[in-house]
This record gives sequence, C-alpha cells and structure tokens, in this order.
Amino acid sequence: MAVAINIEVPRSPGWWMARLFKKLHDRQRVDRLELLHNYLHGKPRLPQGAENVREMFAQFQRKACVNVPAVVVGSVSDRLRPVGFKTAVDQDVSGDQQASDVWERTGLNIIAADVHDMMLNLGEAYVIVGPVDDDTGAPVITAEDPRFMVAEADPAKPQKLLAALKVLHDDIDGVHRAYLYLPGRVYVAFTPSKVAQARPRFSSASWSWDASKGGEDGQKLTHDRMPVVRFLNKDGAGEYEHHLDLIDRINHNILQRLVIASGQAFRQMAVSGLPDEDADGNEIDWSDSFVMMPGAMWQLPPEAEMWESQVTDLRPIIEASRDDFRQVSMATGTPMYMMVPDGQNQSATGAGLYREQLVFRARDRRERATGRWAEVMSLAFEELGDTKRADVATLRTQWAPVEQLSLAEKADAAAKAQNDMPRRSRLIEIWGCTPDQADRMMSEWQDEQVFAMQLAAMQAAQNQLQAGGQPPIRAIASTPAQPQVPPAEDPLAGLDLNQIASTDPVTTAVN
Repeated sequence: MAVAINIEVPRSPGWWMARLFKKLHDRQRVDRLELLHNYLHGKPRLPQGAENVREMFAQFQRKACVNVPAVVVGSVSDRLRPVGFKTAVDQDVSGDQQASDVWERTGLNIIAADVHDMMLNLGEAYVIVGPVDDDTGAPVITAEDPRFMVAEADPAKPQKLLAALKVLHDDIDGVHRAYLYLPGRVYVAFTPSKVAQARPRFSSASWSWDASKGGEDGQKLTHDRMPVVRFLNKDGAGEYEHHLDLIDRINHNILQRLVIASGQAFRQMAVSGLPDEDADGNEIDWSDSFVMMPGAMWQLPPEAEMWESQVTDLRPIIEASRDDFRQVSMATGTPMYMMVPDGQNQSATGAGLYREQLVFRARDRRERATGRWAEVMSLAFEELGDTKRADVATLRTQWAPVEQLSLAEKADAAAKAQNDMPRRSRLIEIWGCTPDQADRMMSEWQDEQVFAMQLAAMQAAQNQLQAGGQPPIRAIASTPAQPQVPPAEDPLAGLDLNQIASTDPVTTAVN
C-alpha cells in the first residue's frame, strides 16, 4: 500500500527526502564523481584526436590511456588496514577479542578495503550499520558508493550527520527505492520503474512511502543514533583529483607516440620532376606505373627524383612521458618505482624520501578514518545490545603498521627494543602481527617456556645424581637390557624436582 509523501513540513522525513534528492542530483557533484570513478577504472577522458573520425579513432585512443589513478590510490589504500579495537571492556594492547569476532563475522576486512578505495578516489564514502543478521549473528554492515548516496552534515559539527539518503533500483520488483536515514529511524519510499536509471528524479506525486516498511512512521532502530557513518578524505577530494591535467598530458604524449609509430610502420615515398607529356606531346598517366608488388620495376626518366620519409626518433617523446610520471610522483607522494618499471634504479636516498612522503600521506588518511571506524564498531555493538562496548568515547581503532619494513629491518628493531617493549607489543608494533596472531604466538612462546623449565629441571636432577656418583638418567633410559632398578632403589626417589628447579640457576633465569 502506497502512502503519499508530504514535503512541506521542515525537517520532516518528506522534507529531508526532497532536499537530499536535490543534493544527490546536483549536476556538478554528479559529473565530478563519475569522472573520478571512470579514471580509477581505466576510462579517463580520451586524448584529443581526429574529430571527423571520432568513433573509429576512439579505440586507438584508448590504447594511449595509462591507469595512473589506480597506482596513486592503491599505494595508500594498501597501507590502511584495521586489525583490532580497544573497548571499555578490554584496553589490552591486543585489543578486545569480542570486537575482532564482530569484525570477522561482518566481513569488515573486505568492506574496509572498499571503503578506503572509495574515500581515496571519490573523496568520500559511506558505511551503513544495519540490524543483526540471523545467519551470522552480527549486524549487516555495507560500504556505500557516494554516487548513489548523500548525507547532510551539521554545519556546526561536520562529523555529525543529520540525515542521509540512499537510492537503488530493484530489478526484481521493478521499482526504485529510496532509504532515508534519520537518528533512530529508517524510512523507505519507492516509485515504479522498469528502467534501471542511475539517478531517478523525485517528486511527491510519483514517490510513496512503503507501508510494509512502516510507511510515513518509518522503522525504529534499536538506538537513537544515525546508522550511517561518512568517511571524508582530505579536502573532500580524491588523491589525484587536483592533477587530472597532468594525467591527461601523459595520455596525450602516449597517443602522439602511438600515432608516430603507427605512421612510420609504412615509410612514405614520393617522386618529383616527372614530365607531364612524352616526346610526342601525349599526356602521361603515371597512376599505373608505381605498383607495389614483388619483382616490380619502376622505370623513371633521368630528371625524376625519389624521396622517402625518414624514421622519427621516439626517444624524446618517451623521455617527456617519463618526466611527466616523475611530476605525478612528486605531486602525489607516490614512489617513482610504482609508476615506472625502471624507477628501481633511482638512488637509495631518493627512494627513501619518496617512501617517507607516502608514509606521511598514509598516516594522515589513517587518522581521518580512525574515529569513523570506531563509530562503525560502536553502532555494531549498539545493534548487539552491548552498551558498554558501544561507548564510542573509549573505542580505539588499532591499525597495522603503515611502514612496509623488510625482515632484516624488523629483526633489527625488535632486537633493539627488547629491553624497552614487552614481547606482545613488539609482535604488534614492530613485526606487524594482528592481535589474534600476537595472542597465538604468545601462547606458543609460553608453551616453549614451560618445556624449557621442565628440561632444565631434568638436567639439574641429572647433575645432582652424577655429583653423588649415581648413573645419569639418560643411561638408564637408553639401555633396555639393563636390569630394572627396584622402586626402593630408584635414584629419583625422594627428590623434589620442583625444589631442584627452583634452586637451579638456569631454571631460575628462565622463570
């Protein structure tokens, strides 16, 4: 049953619906997001070519496009990896195991990668925390594309969202659906449509509230907070958005190189000085005289001159493109070796400086996302009814190290920090282990310590026996034919191994 939408009352659900639809369809915003999306997915603006053969030339133009945006975005996104959370219940260095379980069950390790890619490419991304799924026992959390979702922020608190709108097309039911998110409630509206339009228009006459989803009253959530979290990149822009002209220049230079190389595949020849008439005054037709075929012979008069085009040197154009790549590397802080295959030949000092730029940029983006992931986990715990862990003021996001160190560098740092950092902290902060991996390694290390203490205790017992003239334990164990020692004469009888272990210097050092 359809319920009409009233858009006249300020700050009512219908009023927010109309306002956010207008913002979603803003032409400047739509064009910008589509442009950045196409660049990242290998469909940039084509370099200019012959307009009279545009369609035929388009396929040739696409061969000149290089996907620089994917390298720029991926170089940062790959270094943003949440590995755990500290909550009010567990503030240990390895984080709260319950939070790690929720992260795993909701598939947030994959969702986080998609969110970071969209944030770094489009300048913003959204995450919606829904109700608990019966199959996983965890909230349904989704990454949302800003091309199909928009939000209104509080002017006084930009991090606080007042309302959010998501629009999608349902092919099965043949309708467009709009989800309006307000604090504590979700409203669903629809309009019939057989065509999957990317951005359907809104009008109160053609859209209706979905009565099966609560109608104009909407659906009440288990909390009174906004279930949407917005991730905003620096300046709200993509990582390469301010350098599109430079990327276009690289594509243009590559196109010119391809055009020249294709044109030179067949060297051009010309003949000058040919007479127009023969000795009898008859006009000469030279059109059938120059046949390109094996064994063909061209007979020319003495005054005729042959001309053949020369090969153009492509090295200056290639060098120019390489210089453009260096400028992109400098402007975006992306190491040169990620852009150009021979970039590994640069000096170690230069490579280190580029890596520092990348590390600083990744740290900045990580700080911008830290509070947002804490808010996502807080909403997830709200849906689970765990109000103590849902306290966002005590939630702390834990990240994998941004620096990608070699094994030798990690080993050197761990050795130097042995007296200053606990073992679990070294595993997480230096070796880059996740909290789960660190806990497993600590458990294995404790097992090894117990085994070492038992071995030391046995060795201490052997030393005492040998000092008293008794045969070593290993001789008794390694000689099956030796008569068994009666229980009353057992050399270990009456010895307190725990007392021996506590007094042995080796065991004491291990403890």
